[in-house]
Amino acid sequence: MSPSSSSLLLLFVIILSMIIHGQSLFFKKTRNKIKNVVGGKSRSNTEGLHTEQMMLFPNIGFQGKDNKWRLNVLGWRFQPSKRTKFLGQSSSKISERLARFFADSNQIVYYNDTFQPDRLKPFMVEDRAHEEILIMIGKNHNFTTKTDSEGQFRTSFIMPNDDVQKLKKTIKNDQVITYKAIGDNEDVWEGKIHLLDWRGLSVISDIDDTIKISEVIDKIRLAANTFIHGFRVVKGMPEVYRGWKDKYNCSFHYLSAMPDQLYNVTKEFIDDQKFPDGTFHMRHFRWSSISIFNFVHSADTKMHKNYNIRYFIRNSLRTLVLVGDSGEHDPEIYGNVTREYPKRIHQIFIRAVKGEAKDDKRFFKAFKDIPREKWLVFTDPIKELPKDLNLKLPISI
Repeated sequence: MSPSSSSLLLLFVIILSMIIHGQSLFFKKTRNKIKNVVGGKSRSNTEGLHTEQMMLFPNIGFQGKDNKWRLNVLGWRFQPSKRTKFLGQSSSKISERLARFFADSNQIVYYNDTFQPDRLKPFMVEDRAHEEILIMIGKNHNFTTKTDSEGQFRTSFIMPNDDVQKLKKTIKNDQVITYKAIGDNEDVWEGKIHLLDWRGLSVISDIDDTIKISEVIDKIRLAANTFIHGFRVVKGMPEVYRGWKDKYNCSFHYLSAMPDQLYNVTKEFIDDQKFPDGTFHMRHFRWSSISIFNFVHSADTKMHKNYNIRYFIRNSLRTLVLVGDSGEHDPEIYGNVTREYPKRIHQIFIRAVKGEAKDDKRFFKAFKDIPREKWLVFTDPIKELPKDLNLKLPISI
């Protein structure tokens, strides 16, 4: 064997050894995580022993025609940044500086230190990119995934129906599975997956200006309602949603253009107002968006809503009710989807927020070729939204 061939062989052996060693360390580390969690030795996320944190967003598990389940997981890994020190200071200059990120630079208001810290903190963190996350569902189903460049991880797993049935729990009439997400520090966080049968009724609801007053169409009021004022409910919407839940045991899915950094405070609002529990589908805010107004009104918002509604349609035969408002593009988005899948969309409800008439030309254009009895524009939920959705149970298509 020539010297050059010997060198190449030696190099190959070294590289192979490194790969095998790296894989051994990976599997050993994963085994240790599982062993510690099962044995109760992992650090609870409530102990505050380390700075890295997770936000786990309630997601969906779809049952397929083959009776197997696709369980979806979405989370965000981050840690506090030095920028959070700003929150402990009292200065109108700092308030103004922060305001420039959330309102248009030409319309800055001096908020006089009235920002709510719990709403700002999630924006003042550092994403933890390319970190390994271990997902444990029960004791026998373990999966690994990695965070992306923005600290987010999203993945799905296929599980047999028998295993899912053993793990599912009933919480407020919803069938759910809980799971554990374990970080590199062996910190444990618990997430929830809502199980959806192949057929049934799902309500897909916008949040801002549909069930919560945000005044999305006004730059300054949007910033103030998001970061300063207490969240205000659209009166009557909790009662209507609870009525549908009681009558049809439908699932609820909150589809929003707002930043998922606001998930925790939004979930508190949903719970405080006694809206039905459900899954959340929000967007991750990037500082390149300049302002929250630009973020909410970007083309990505349309794509986000279109994608999520179609995801429901592609993965089940569930009947959908779509609820939104006239402040953004909900009428146009809902109209396009309904024309494409007329048998899957049972009804559309749009809250008028611009003072427009219910017979405004915009609505007839948005819902062109859709039967008039299939869509409704409303201002008063209690008086105008139906208690009976005229659905026969069980739902068939």
